[in-house]
Amino acid sequence: MQKSVEVKTVISRTEDRKANLSNTLIWLSVVSCLLSMQYGYNIWVSYSPTVLLHDFYNITSFDDMADPDAQLFLMAVTIALFPFGGIFGAVLAACLMDNIGRKNTLLFANVLSLASAFLMSLSNVVYAYEFTMFARMFTGICTGIVSSAVPVYLGEISPRNLRGSIVMMPHFFLTLGVLLAQIFALQEVLGTPKGWPVLMGLSGIMPLSQSVMLPFFPESPRYLMIQKRNEGKAKKVLKMLRERDNVNDEIEELREEDIAEKAEKQMNAIKLLGTRSLRWHVLTIVVLMGGLQLCGTNAAYFYTERTYGSTNVGISNVHYISIASTALLSCSTLLGIFLVDTLGRRVLLLIGFLACSILLILITMSLEIQQIIPEMSYVSAILIDLFLLGQSFGPIPVPPVIVVELFCQSSRASAFMIAGFVQWLISFITGVTFLHVQKQLGDFSFLLFFPVSIATFVYIFKILPETKKRTFVDIKRIMAIQTLRKIQVTGPVHK
Repeated sequence: MQKSVEVKTVISRTEDRKANLSNTLIWLSVVSCLLSMQYGYNIWVSYSPTVLLHDFYNITSFDDMADPDAQLFLMAVTIALFPFGGIFGAVLAACLMDNIGRKNTLLFANVLSLASAFLMSLSNVVYAYEFTMFARMFTGICTGIVSSAVPVYLGEISPRNLRGSIVMMPHFFLTLGVLLAQIFALQEVLGTPKGWPVLMGLSGIMPLSQSVMLPFFPESPRYLMIQKRNEGKAKKVLKMLRERDNVNDEIEELREEDIAEKAEKQMNAIKLLGTRSLRWHVLTIVVLMGGLQLCGTNAAYFYTERTYGSTNVGISNVHYISIASTALLSCSTLLGIFLVDTLGRRVLLLIGFLACSILLILITMSLEIQQIIPEMSYVSAILIDLFLLGQSFGPIPVPPVIVVELFCQSSRASAFMIAGFVQWLISFITGVTFLHVQKQLGDFSFLLFFPVSIATFVYIFKILPETKKRTFVDIKRIMAIQTLRKIQVTGPVHK
């Protein structure tokens, strides 16, 4: 009898999942993620092909390049301008989302993305490093907007039992964008000085395709009802998204959220930082975004091709191995998408950060032994791939889900501003400094990230509650209880 009840429960959950996963929701999610695909494409083009950057600076042949240290510094600054632009993009995205809406922010980002693709395609035509720097910063601004607007929009149109999977989709498309860039950058395709402008300009295909479909997108029903006070239109959009007439349960959920967040109306980032009831929410997203950027991603990508090149696979085959590695990362993210709404966000984060912490030590040991035993290069390559797989499983794609869920409607855009500011600021700092740090510390640069990775794991284990399949009001209530417990443990500051 008990087994029969369990089977019926599993079938009921499966049917409920399928019922909420409408064709309209799938279509909107995929089209929205095309901008994230361009984001991934631009990230790889901006960070990985340092050899092409080196060739470009040699072509420009200006006086500063006579000094290798000056060239290294200029390369680091040029690469870092991408996340520097991301800082401004994150700030701009929050203002746009609350003032013109989620859909119109996507439209605005789409137009900017077309312009950035055009500028990037001219980088090897206009022989001036100042222009290259401006193009990368402008592209970073577009990317900063996209990295906030897309997850917010997807989080607000998705049902709560599928929210984690749908909000993680942009990262999956990001890895597809990286994969596409790697394929196009092959020497047999466009990986030549003449093909470089075309390679850069091809990133415009994604926003160009999206520009045809974006005007037909609906606005976020949560934005319409809670921030624009238009319940009729919100109900109409929900019916279209769920492809059914009865959406009263979700409308009631929105009403509850509207009542519960009265204290958060007209919220901005400054107010959010000063709101006592949301202090642990803010601290949590800062820790997650900081942990994401400081758990060794830059070091792993820096060593990937170098480690492959030290094996006997041959220099000509390194690019193909990198492509296969990125394909595996896509599979890892896809696995996380299928598990995030069943295992939960907290479990994926804990597994990912623990695996990364252990692998940081193992990679350092392997790289050191490799200098004595060259065959260890194969082990190093495998460990670095496992490290990247661990990050793609949880630490990279899950934090945006947490940011969406920890905050209610009126404060969500401001929360993404803070999260984006932390993410891009740290990425900018590491972009400027990592090449110099690696030059000084060599293989031991991996150990710099171990304390941050393990500290993030401990924070998640002790503080972050599970949020899967919960309403935003329930999550707010759980975090309030968590905050109260923390206050009781630490005790009052003033007697």
